[in-house]
Amino acid sequence: MRVMFTLDEAVRTTGGKLAAKASGPVQAGSVIITGVSTDTRTVADGNLFVGIRGENFNGCEYASQAIDKGASCVVVDDESYIPEGGIGIVVGNTIDALGALARAYRFKLGAKVIAVTGSVGKTSTRNMIADVLRTGLKVHSTSANNNNEIGMSRTILEAPEDTQVMVLEMGMRALGEISYLTAIARPDIAVITNVGYSHIGRLGSRENIMKAKMEIAEGLTDGGILAVNADDDSLLGYAIDNLSGGKVIAAVSAEGGTDISVCPLSVSAEDLTEDEEGMSFGVRSNIDGDKYDPDDRFIVPHHGAFAVRNALFALFCAYSCGLKDSAEIKDVIARSGLGEGRGKITLTEKYLIVNDAYNAAPESMENAFRSFSWTARGRRKIAVLGGMLELGDYAAELHEMTGRSCAKYGFDIILVTGENAGDFIRGAREADAGLDITQCPDTQAVGAELERIIKPGDAVLFKASHSFGFEALAKTFTEKGNEA
Repeated sequence: MRVMFTLDEAVRTTGGKLAAKASGPVQAGSVIITGVSTDTRTVADGNLFVGIRGENFNGCEYASQAIDKGASCVVVDDESYIPEGGIGIVVGNTIDALGALARAYRFKLGAKVIAVTGSVGKTSTRNMIADVLRTGLKVHSTSANNNNEIGMSRTILEAPEDTQVMVLEMGMRALGEISYLTAIARPDIAVITNVGYSHIGRLGSRENIMKAKMEIAEGLTDGGILAVNADDDSLLGYAIDNLSGGKVIAAVSAEGGTDISVCPLSVSAEDLTEDEEGMSFGVRSNIDGDKYDPDDRFIVPHHGAFAVRNALFALFCAYSCGLKDSAEIKDVIARSGLGEGRGKITLTEKYLIVNDAYNAAPESMENAFRSFSWTARGRRKIAVLGGMLELGDYAAELHEMTGRSCAKYGFDIILVTGENAGDFIRGAREADAGLDITQCPDTQAVGAELERIIKPGDAVLFKASHSFGFEALAKTFTEKGNEA
């Protein structure tokens, strides 16, 4: 039987009060907790159930059901939720209790922890790091979008006992949120993929975004490593100036042009080339001595420096975990895919569809335009674009900037919708007055216009913030592309 905690350990860890309504005395040191669950649908015998209270639900109300399904104990914020015959721990905040349990298990497990954050690209970077590390280690990683205070804690608590490395994604929308997450995860390696404009409407400035992302370094273990995108001079400089003593900075560079010799650790791309198949590059690293073999090449099947940088972060983590270059690692990088809604390419019978509609920011828009311009070569190129959200007072300026960027990539037709569509069009036409751009009132109208103009052989890019519903639009036209 797996022993994650004893009841006595869980009480001490959460700082709660033991409230037993069992018929006889409870020996807290002998009650075994086999796992932690926040969902009665997944409760197994011996689990500890944590009742999470949200804006529209109260998980504490399911404490009785959890006990009936075999939970050995429940964590609630009011003793009245503990059923007769049950054992409970009463805490002030069940989410904080979940985090405290996750932090305790992180150290009990003894696995190396790698945490990833960034304005864009953190999910694809997290996935590549995990996939590369799986070539030689037992890896447990964040799944889906479980990157907040509940999802990350659950991810840690779900790690199997034989886990050697955990790769955790950390998301945020405001200052202090990553600080909370990193205090739970206590990473050995922290990765900042980039600092862009996502959430600038909430945070007010790019400097505040950088400050929020840098919170990830607060939780680094003694001697922990902060790996940053060194192609961003301001991020590298900010990290060097603000990283506290006893922690090490590592520079990861795909583009060159930045002096990374100031960093004790570095991984960089050398002799980068690009063709229809993607990006090819060599790697220079000083992780275990300065090494560079010009004949040792890596290939990523995507376009743009961001794709190379993702691979370099993965290689940095591999080298730091004792893995060496291998044919298997090269194969993983060469086969790295983009998930549904994150640039997934589908070749149907009639059309080439690129679904990059999970989210959007100026940086990810630019990345999508560049990649698509290579992927769609030889076809008529159609960009189906929605707005970028949470940009606040910067929305008009950043949509105009993105329009100018889009105009560089030779789209034949552009369909655009959203509150700032006019700003996007103004920027695009500043760069190219002859662009074929149609402004649509909403997503439904976008679909109708695309249905009218699309032809066999076309390539279509779907890119927008998630709330525009373009993923469903991409799915519809993928299905249409395979209709007889």
